[in-house]
Amino acid sequence: MNDYDFSRLNDKEFEVLCTDLIGAEKSVRFERFKAGRDGGVDGRYFTPSGTEWILQAKHRPGTPLPQLVTHLRNSEAQKVVALNPDCYILVVSHSLTRLNKQELTDALDSQTSCPIEVYGREDLNDLLATHTHVERRHFKLWISSSAVLVSIFNHAINGRSEAMMRDIVEKSKIFVHTANLDSAVDRLNKLGTVIITGQAGIGKTTLAEQLILLHASDGFELVCISEHIQEAEQAYAPDQRQLFYFDDFLGRNYLAALSGHEGSQIVNFMKRVGRDKATKRFVLTSRSTILNQGRILNDVFEHNNVHRNEMEIRLESLSALDKAQILYNHIWHSGLSSEHIDEFYNAKRYLKVITHRNFNPRLIQFITDIQRLDDVPAAGYWAYIQELLDNPAKIWAHPFDAQLDDFGRFLVMLVAFNGQNILEHDLAKAYASGLLIEGHANFSGKRDFHQAIRHLSNSLITRVVVGELVYYKLFNPSLGDFLLHRYSTSLDSLKGVFRSLRNLNVLDVLVDMSENELIDRKTKVEMLISLLVHEEQSKFQDVDPEYLAKLYLLTVSVRPSLAVQRSPDRKAVNLLRLRNVTQVILESPVSPKYFNCLCLVKRAFDEDVMSIDELEVFTLKVISVGVGDDELPALGELVAKLEIDNVFQASEPFSDLAYNYICEGLDDIFSEGDVFTNGDDYYAACKQLGAMIEDKFASWQIAPSRAMIDEIMDAFDVRDRMRNYFDDSNSHYTSRPAEPRLLETLSIDDLFSRDR
Repeated sequence: MNDYDFSRLNDKEFEVLCTDLIGAEKSVRFERFKAGRDGGVDGRYFTPSGTEWILQAKHRPGTPLPQLVTHLRNSEAQKVVALNPDCYILVVSHSLTRLNKQELTDALDSQTSCPIEVYGREDLNDLLATHTHVERRHFKLWISSSAVLVSIFNHAINGRSEAMMRDIVEKSKIFVHTANLDSAVDRLNKLGTVIITGQAGIGKTTLAEQLILLHASDGFELVCISEHIQEAEQAYAPDQRQLFYFDDFLGRNYLAALSGHEGSQIVNFMKRVGRDKATKRFVLTSRSTILNQGRILNDVFEHNNVHRNEMEIRLESLSALDKAQILYNHIWHSGLSSEHIDEFYNAKRYLKVITHRNFNPRLIQFITDIQRLDDVPAAGYWAYIQELLDNPAKIWAHPFDAQLDDFGRFLVMLVAFNGQNILEHDLAKAYASGLLIEGHANFSGKRDFHQAIRHLSNSLITRVVVGELVYYKLFNPSLGDFLLHRYSTSLDSLKGVFRSLRNLNVLDVLVDMSENELIDRKTKVEMLISLLVHEEQSKFQDVDPEYLAKLYLLTVSVRPSLAVQRSPDRKAVNLLRLRNVTQVILESPVSPKYFNCLCLVKRAFDEDVMSIDELEVFTLKVISVGVGDDELPALGELVAKLEIDNVFQASEPFSDLAYNYICEGLDDIFSEGDVFTNGDDYYAACKQLGAMIEDKFASWQIAPSRAMIDEIMDAFDVRDRMRNYFDDSNSHYTSRPAEPRLLETLSIDDLFSRDR
């Protein structure tokens, strides 16, 4: 049996639970009333003989029992006398002994002779064990039951998913069921995939998390995608119920997210889930503006009618009562002092918050976060709220400027400008490197990395542990927006951060800032040159070859005078620079992501900076290690250059690499939707697949043999896939609907009414 303490419910939700539960126990239906100054009545039942039963629920977590007894004696006893019911039922969320119940009864029956029944926490838990349908109906309560929690956590396939699931369960007590949840469930039932879009702070992630909770409680395994859609493909289990979750799937850097074939892979995965709706769901989130920009850059989204899967959350979709419940839940669960809470009630100021033009759930979360109010006394709380509502950008300005020292601010900037999660080891390394940069010597505050991290955790950055890995991310994406805009005009600050990080992510962020016009072209050029010069001055010590290659290629693309052939008067200097960069690549191990290194080596060979022998040795080394889809075309160009010079030692190994790559990734490379574009015509599908295989090899500058094509087609198994593709018999699963909205009849003032 569960042992609920009912702390997940607010007082209004507790009242609804009590009327449902006591009604089920007594086999009667209690008439519920609007929350508010109810005259001592939360539920009423008229017996067949016309007499009246009254139910009153009191949910006051943290209130000592003697204080509750005093309240009943002074405020409720007179109401019971006036009502004069045939039976009075008092339900409290306190844990009660037999003597406690007698105290409560005595506080009420000193002035009335009607029978009084008292139910405490233990009684409610006993009744819930008997009336499980009532328990299930109250989702916030049921989802925290021990049996459900065990099931949910067992369906998280890795440490990251389990940590996220625990966080989702905890936050669900604040969630407000709106029409958006019903719409999202409906979209999932019809298509298998939903892309939740909306402006920053509107509640996209919160809605997605409730979808996860609904499905996890129904036996779905959660698969969190952190960076690439390949993570989902690798975890795909055909007969297992799975929900794939890709939060902020385009991020801020939509250019990088949609480069190459990533956009096509996401669309193909959506199609795959759509065909397997019996066991699969796919939930993605993205800001509306980012998705719109991504759609412009990559028409694969438009051509595949991805808009059908989109569901935009608009502020207008939240009713005034929705907003009121969001505010009320945040206040109830905030831990704010009674003096701070009073500031919302004075002159019904809560109405000003609810109707404010800048209202959004993230803002409400921020202004009710007790950890951010250490230096905000109750007397100044309303002014603090007004300032943040009027100027939401100041949400992060105060904690960033006033609550951090120089070292703390620098650490937050490193996480923000890294563009995505950063491993603790990499963050510590970047931090140590940054402190050596000229201009940072005057930092004041707590220098120690671990001490600074402890101060920042769960306020501006979040520490996440997955197995043996520890990484950090921003507490909220809007903090990244704030820092990007603030420092876009501070070139020295950007140089310091980027020189410290020295990775591919910062180059993506820099390009993204330029594309979004946060920095002008002149700043972009100056930044790139500065970073390249910094690497030269540090003699490329411990530099990532792929970062160095991309940095060089970007720099010469925006400053042609640095290219060997474009500046005859500086040819010797430029040749030496290219030779030095190339030497770093030739002497470094091959990494899985190697596209820019391959492009730079090709450039170096074309500029006669490296010999044919060096190119051959390098190419064979890359082939022996293996590369991915992005790198294969560039590697094919190097093999082709060798063949032009009659060097064929790399040709056969490269063909074998490409062949094995296709055989191991058939689902990723060849979409069934494209193979069966002519319907269930087997011979047409075989012809289509054969052409697709030849085209893929051709993109790598390989002429495949007939035997290679036939073997790949046999591995694909066109006939079996066709039968499954056109068989709809498995698409029968329907997501369990969300529980009904139990408080939808309230008015805002009723919701905010309270006993004093």
